[in-house]
Amino acid sequence: MKAGTQPPPRPSHHRFRLPDRWKNSRRVRLLLYVGLGIFCYLLLLEQVFPQQISDLSPGKVASETIVSPVTKVDQVATDQAREQAAQSVGKQYRIDEQLTERQVTRLDTLFDRIRKTLSDSSLNDEEKKKQLKEILPHNLSDSFYESVVGVGKGEWTEMRILSREALQQILLEGVRKEELEKMRGRVDQALVTSSLGSQARLVVRELTRHMIVPNEFYDKERTEKLKEAARESVDPVPIKKGEAIVNAGEIVTKEQYRNLKNLGFLRENVTLAPYIGMACLIALFLCLLAVFVRQFRPDVYRNNIKTTMLLSVFLLTLLGMKVVSLGQNLEYSTVGYLAPAALGTMLIALLLDLSLALWSSVLFGIFAAMFFNGDNQVLFDFRYGLVALVSGTAAALSLAGVRNRLSIFRAGLISSAASVITIVALYVLVPVDGNWTVLLQSIGFGAASGIFSAVLTIGFLQHFETLFDMLSPLRLLELSNPNHPLLRKLLIETPGTYHHSVIVGNLAEAAAEAIGADGLLCRVGAYYHDLGKTKRPQFFIENQLHTDNPHDKLSPNLSKSIIISHARDGYEILRKHNIPTPICDIAAQHHGTTLLKYFYHKAREQCDGTEVLEADYRYPGPKAQFKEAAIVGIADSVEAAVRSLARPTPERVENMVRKIIRDRLEDGQFNECDLTLKELDLIARSICETLQGIFHSRIKYPDEKQGKGVNSV
Repeated sequence: MKAGTQPPPRPSHHRFRLPDRWKNSRRVRLLLYVGLGIFCYLLLLEQVFPQQISDLSPGKVASETIVSPVTKVDQVATDQAREQAAQSVGKQYRIDEQLTERQVTRLDTLFDRIRKTLSDSSLNDEEKKKQLKEILPHNLSDSFYESVVGVGKGEWTEMRILSREALQQILLEGVRKEELEKMRGRVDQALVTSSLGSQARLVVRELTRHMIVPNEFYDKERTEKLKEAARESVDPVPIKKGEAIVNAGEIVTKEQYRNLKNLGFLRENVTLAPYIGMACLIALFLCLLAVFVRQFRPDVYRNNIKTTMLLSVFLLTLLGMKVVSLGQNLEYSTVGYLAPAALGTMLIALLLDLSLALWSSVLFGIFAAMFFNGDNQVLFDFRYGLVALVSGTAAALSLAGVRNRLSIFRAGLISSAASVITIVALYVLVPVDGNWTVLLQSIGFGAASGIFSAVLTIGFLQHFETLFDMLSPLRLLELSNPNHPLLRKLLIETPGTYHHSVIVGNLAEAAAEAIGADGLLCRVGAYYHDLGKTKRPQFFIENQLHTDNPHDKLSPNLSKSIIISHARDGYEILRKHNIPTPICDIAAQHHGTTLLKYFYHKAREQCDGTEVLEADYRYPGPKAQFKEAAIVGIADSVEAAVRSLARPTPERVENMVRKIIRDRLEDGQFNECDLTLKELDLIARSICETLQGIFHSRIKYPDEKQGKGVNSV
């Protein structure tokens, strides 16, 4: 932030601070590097594997107990357990409801036909039986037809109800083919409590039994789905860390040998040598980092705050790798391709330097090769290191000159693409895992790594900027997003103020760039400078659309208090929402200690002999402490003044702009910032040029021939 004398210190517990004597101390710098080295050592401690056991085979006797150094999935045992779970799922059946409805309908139809035949008085009993045999099923017994003719007329209604209910109940429960006779026997149970006569019972029994057919069938699709669900519900069977794979004196079985081969590393002898070697490697890597920073970025090397930020990025990235590496010990062997190496390179490129980010990507690649070596027989797995190096480098190069958040996501996509290409090339050149499933899984992890890193970068970038009190262009562009909650609040609650702020932002940005100040800071600061007006929007003229001015009914003193409070209210709202300090300061300082002339003169006119102090009608300040705050204040006053002009010709606009700047200069509003008279002149010119573009269609110029005003085009 380009600033002169700073305002009184405010609470800043959320920012990283070092005592001044520590900011350039070599001892502090050495402690920072040593601290990172210890952290790296602790993270990589479990990655130090002893030598491989190579003298065992099925049938041999183990000379010592061998335990697993890691937790890993036993895929064969897992597959067996899943298959057992699938076999435990019984056959699934489904009831054909349409068949059930058809049988009930057929039963009703048969009853209707029987009643119709029996009610035909032109037929004798023999003729009725003969006709019934033609319309009823042929497998009914002769006694059935004898009984039908002998049933009394008063029993048919009860017979029909009883038969229908029994049929529905049995079919709704489901009838399988192998249980057909058993379910037909249920009809007799329904007739036990019936008051029907013997002939009526026989008719109901035979007719209902005949209507009972199999309606529950084997559902192969559902059975297979349940079996698959049962397989998926089985958790992977792990070979747990510390579990004895084979005990001393035990004959090695094929299963134990398979587990030994699956694990890759076994604890045979524990010595200090691997741990000392690891410490030396880490010390070497950090020395190379320190030498590079000192040689090519001495400003970062000498500044312990920037060094702390650099090492914090390293710490965060290595911690992310460690978290991802935990997944490699479980079901996904190639999860190392998800390592967020690009997170570190993108943060360093955005916060510090591209060349430093490129060198860091080399170190991240080395660390990734060490973190993800769980299935290898050496300390480094070059596959994960190479992919991390390529993805991190691609992400850093993609961020050269970035100025918007979308570019971070685009860099993540480029990093993902680079990872995928490298993974495919590695599998073609060195097909360590010839399984297509593993290859597709690896490609998926590689594709997700860049996007994952980009998301993390976007999330952590703001915290790093806040923690180390940085205000990058990217952060400013995020704040300038119209969808920011505070800008949405400004637009919805005070649309006039929002439009005013946008114009002020355009004026301030152009003016700042004209003198070499931070134009983006001016524009964003202008967007938020009047946020305090959202507390009482109706008291500000730009928001009074077709309504009376409430100040006409208020005393000048009360109106003054309302107007003045918007600077303080805006500052408090911005601080509450953790908006960066320079933006908050612009809101607090854009009016400085200027005088509210309108209400001051109004108070003097209304006073009854009492003295009206000018100091009572001034903003409380502070005055602008840096150039950007002063420029926003000028642009704010100019926009409001020009908007009130009836005929904003270029001459009138320029006179108005220079008068406002002159009045502020004479009033001492620029005394606490380092604006020069030359810069004030450049600011005035820039604002006038910008205003000519804004009011282009409204400014009129005299027609030399006709002497009439015409619109410029």
